[in-house]
Amino acid sequence: MLVKLIDLSDQMSSYSNPLRRSQKWYRKVALDALLNISVVNALVLFRAVTSSKLSITDFRAQLVEQLIKKESIPENIPETHKLVKSNRSKCSMCYAKMVIAKGRTFAQKHVNKTFTKCFLCDKYFCMDCFFEEHKFVKK
Repeated sequence: MLVKLIDLSDQMSSYSNPLRRSQKWYRKVALDALLNISVVNALVLFRAVTSSKLSITDFRAQLVEQLIKKESIPENIPETHKLVKSNRSKCSMCYAKMVIAKGRTFAQKHVNKTFTKCFLCDKYFCMDCFFEEHKFVKK
């Protein structure tokens, strides 16, 4: 019984195969696993739940239409300033202070670099400058 299901799955996934001849073999395997097998499994579940006789090509078309029509996913964006880890860059306040005090070329070479940035402001801050800029009490 299991062999029949696997053969049927392979047959259904071969009807509209998005793979191309020019791709490397490992990309084909990954795309086959991600696209074809998941779509066939979704179709099997869809048929079990709705007991409809939808073909694989029609199911793929409906799936793409529904994914395109999907409205943007609401993100839980915090309205508060908070530090998040990011790439390494210069602290924006330390840089501004050093430019005023000693000039731009000196500041570019000697300013503090940090891995933290404010999520809401989208600026890099060291801890001291973050609390100074956002008027938080350091705990």
